Amino acid sequence: MADKSNANTEDMSEEEDLAEIARPFHYLSFFQLLQSLITALLLGVVALISLEVLMSPIPESALRPMLIWLALAFFFVVIVVPKNFTLGFLCMLLCQLVAWRIASLYYAYLLSWPLAFAFFVNLIWFLSTIQRNSFETAGRGLTLWQWQLTFFRILVGFVMVPHFTDKLFAGSLPYMEHVEFFSLLGYPDPAMIIDAAGLAELAIAIGIGLGLLTRLSCFFAAAYILFAATLSGALEHGFVSFATAVSWELPLILFASYLSFTTTGGGEFSIDGALRRTGKMPGWIKLLMGDTGLAHNEHVD
Repeated sequence: MADKSNANTEDMSEEEDLAEIARPFHYLSFFQLLQSLITALLLGVVALISLEVLMSPIPESALRPMLIWLALAFFFVVIVVPKNFTLGFLCMLLCQLVAWRIASLYYAYLLSWPLAFAFFVNLIWFLSTIQRNSFETAGRGLTLWQWQLTFFRILVGFVMVPHFTDKLFAGSLPYMEHVEFFSLLGYPDPAMIIDAAGLAELAIAIGIGLGLLTRLSCFFAAAYILFAATLSGALEHGFVSFATAVSWELPLILFASYLSFTTTGGGEFSIDGALRRTGKMPGWIKLLMGDTGLAHNEHVD
């Protein structure tokens, strides 16, 4: 009986810890609510501008995907963020970055500048979340080291945004540039390679940037980076120089970064963390997520 009581106490303690750390993510202060409304209004204005003014700079093959991504961003910031800040914020940020990339490719400044401002607002929003979670939760939130890992995870995940956007959503011009590049390398079906690479990079952005099945995604991402660097010839070059545009430095950094997150997982500020806090994930799913639990500090005298 005593063992069962201790086990129940430990389970309740873990649930309380998870609830405590989840609260700052889901609670919206008045300042954050204003930021949410500003971001939503900004995305709405951006959509109107793209419909009314920017039809000519952006071809239809790129305009439609951009409007879809903007609509998704608007949905996440208005509907999802108040209910689940972690899920809504990360998904909204991904959608916004894709739309920003498309607008920038076609020099649509009336669209890219508002999106740049929206990104800046979201960055402040993210930093304010770190500040409140780390310093206003009586030591029960994430540590600054954990937030640093979270920031780095989002960065190395979303670094794929311009790559998959150019291949899948930015229209025929950037797509054909990629096809031409791989044609010059002598590959027989470059279009198939571009499509597969774009889907793989989209999966990396979702799996690592959003933190979905992070451990599995990181193994896949590390393998993809190694394969892509070999396929593109980047591994044949040394350090980057003015004489060549490719080198093995960036692939090596990304490869090591992705492998490093196979041990830590996505952390609490991720889709994995949000799913784990529901308490309904089976063990094999948690294994694919990685260890997203709270790190307990041990004081060694």
